Amino acid sequence: MSRFPLWPLAAVVLAAHPAAEARTLGQISFEKCELPVVGLRPSNPLNAECGTVEVPENWDAPEGRKISLALALVPSRAGKPEPDPVFLLAGGPGQAARESWRSVAGAFRQVLGQRHVILLDQRGTGASNRFDCPVPDDLDPLAVDLDPAQAAAQARACVEAAKDSHDARYYTSEDAARDLDHVRGLLGATQINLVGVSYGTRMAQVYARRFPAAVRTMLLDSPVPATLFLGSEHAMNLEDTLRTQLHRCRDDAACGERFGDPYATLKQLQADYAATPRMVSIRDPRTGEAVERPLAPGTLATVARMYMYSGETAALLPMSLSEAAAGRPEPLIAQATMMGEDLGAQIAMGMHWSVICSEDAPKFSARPQDAGTLLGEAFVDLSIAWCEAWPQRPAPADFHEPLTGSWPTLVLSGEFDPVTPPRYGDEITKQLANARHLSMRGQGHSVLGRGCGPKLMTAFIESADPAKPDAECLDSLEASPFFLNFSGSAP
Repeated sequence: MSRFPLWPLAAVVLAAHPAAEARTLGQISFEKCELPVVGLRPSNPLNAECGTVEVPENWDAPEGRKISLALALVPSRAGKPEPDPVFLLAGGPGQAARESWRSVAGAFRQVLGQRHVILLDQRGTGASNRFDCPVPDDLDPLAVDLDPAQAAAQARACVEAAKDSHDARYYTSEDAARDLDHVRGLLGATQINLVGVSYGTRMAQVYARRFPAAVRTMLLDSPVPATLFLGSEHAMNLEDTLRTQLHRCRDDAACGERFGDPYATLKQLQADYAATPRMVSIRDPRTGEAVERPLAPGTLATVARMYMYSGETAALLPMSLSEAAAGRPEPLIAQATMMGEDLGAQIAMGMHWSVICSEDAPKFSARPQDAGTLLGEAFVDLSIAWCEAWPQRPAPADFHEPLTGSWPTLVLSGEFDPVTPPRYGDEITKQLANARHLSMRGQGHSVLGRGCGPKLMTAFIESADPAKPDAECLDSLEASPFFLNFSGSAP
């Protein structure tokens, strides 16, 4: 998943939230601040109150190196907020909550009427001792097909570059759960509400398993089941979504007439690029400068997967594929380059690999069933090679056991999610005694802000009852209409 972060592609642009005067909450002091903007063009500042907490890098050796965790308080509008704040747990793995807030802040407007929202940059991300890896100058930002020797060499280079500031063994979900509970205690909160998105849903479940009494509610958006080896099903999940979405275009009168069978076009392009990979000259969508990008099956896989994350970009894919098949791949590559740069800037790759190598890759094995899919076996093969060179400590024995319990839990998923399909939500809710799963028609990955999602979240957190939200409002959701030309869809 190194090139494929699990966070939404679209940002919600909001006016600045007025921050209150500097304050102390529990034992943590907060001062006015502007939340960081990463991977996006400069836009309106989002105000909050920021603080730091020091923790051991290795919780089992507290006398050793200390690291500073960055957190932000988005203050409630209430004169006397409820005592159980909401924690946003970001995706990736490798994204930071403070940087990600801009993408989801609009969904929390009503929640802030009752409760504070806490944004804790997970260790190794954002301003919490960010753990990055040096990127070779000759690495294409859209490449997914590094050979094993290249992957292992990059892993060793990253460990060497970070050796004086990071021990790669201690940037896992389990370490972050201990950080989270430490912050909860310092804030003086007996219980907290967890809102996790994508990989953040794993964090929520790990925290609930380790600190069950501290969880009041969990909202899991685009969830990762505890039983999943994250990344092992990427190729098949993407292929299923591409086939479904592109066949939807084929079967639509206007889209089918305009583009024929886009899935067949995609597979033909995959075969053509495998037979004759080449370089394409495009204008950088940010600077206007001429740059060259390779056109190969791995590039096509990255582009298609990025498009599938949201309904709006998925609606562009048939037209982009048609243009590429006609010998004009520049629009597709330019859009993917911009999206890749934005998302790549948000992912702390060292932290990402510490999670994957400790928690998932040890369970990976060759997947011949993925041969022929657009993504193929590249991610699994790359991960195995990278993690063989990456320091790690084994995840606890129960890490991948199904999570059971009675926490009030609301699970949201998107019908066309290419990463965490609705069956994952079904798997989670079957194991929990007080859980409800809502799948949003026509939507992709990260759905909290879609349609009446904010209304459902507010009702759930206020009531601590997953049955309370009235989900009839979801009936109005539908898939985005396909673009028929660069001006948009049919009138």
